[in-house]
Amino acid sequence: MTSDPGSTETARLRAERVTLAYGDNVISRGLDFAVADRAVTAIIGPNGCGKSTLLRALGRLLRPGAGQIVLDDRPIRATPPRDVARTVAVLPQSPQAPPGLAVADLVARGRHPHQSWYRQWSAADRGAVTRALELTGMLDYAERTLEQLSGGQRQRAWISMALAQETDLLLLDEPTTFLDLAHQIEVLDLVRDLNERHGRTVVMVLHDLNLAARYSHRLVAMADGAIRAEGTAEQVLTPDLLAEVFGLRCAVIGDPVSGSPLVVPVGAHDTAPQSAAAAERTSAAAE
Repeated sequence: MTSDPGSTETARLRAERVTLAYGDNVISRGLDFAVADRAVTAIIGPNGCGKSTLLRALGRLLRPGAGQIVLDDRPIRATPPRDVARTVAVLPQSPQAPPGLAVADLVARGRHPHQSWYRQWSAADRGAVTRALELTGMLDYAERTLEQLSGGQRQRAWISMALAQETDLLLLDEPTTFLDLAHQIEVLDLVRDLNERHGRTVVMVLHDLNLAARYSHRLVAMADGAIRAEGTAEQVLTPDLLAEVFGLRCAVIGDPVSGSPLVVPVGAHDTAPQSAAAAERTSAAAE
């Protein structure tokens, strides 16, 4: 993807000195983070480092023990949940739906924030659901149940529900979990289209470093509840930082398809990683 990281100077959504915890288990203390507007940001880091916890806090699903989440220059806790849901859509890990639920009925749930006792289902709601299904290529599957879909199609259906909320900001927690590589690419291509063609700001938690580099404008590397680095993939995915954050020995070379950094892990039985310059010379010689 492009190396333009997007703007964080006037970020609509940000965390200010937040402490995040589950009961007595403190995950992060004094954490600052600003979402780059109109960009795709990927949060990376080892398991248990606080990636999903941060995303939950940004989506108003977890209340900070200290500090605050700010949305459009207003503390998010001072904003009614329905108003937040009209601005920020959150897709959690492994979302669940009742058995036998049709795709169209799932996507229609994304319209709940726009309804009230005096404003029920309307033509605007029907239009929003149709547009969401069209954007994700799921219109032809509207009457199928989720059980009848492939893994990639199910993820597209859930993303359709988030799109039906008609929000500017999308928070996706591991949207490629449990998908094979082809379906991962399918979902991330959709994320790219939503950003580039429709101006959505996207924050997603990803485990695959190379897909994060290819599909994101900006990477945020977390470890032990703290942000260790953020910036473009070229700035973040360095052997030294990956060793610090993941305890990973690796070489970082250029992706021959996208030009983004490509992380090549080095195992105990491999030779020592080459420098980037040496790797480029090896690649050039092979060609």
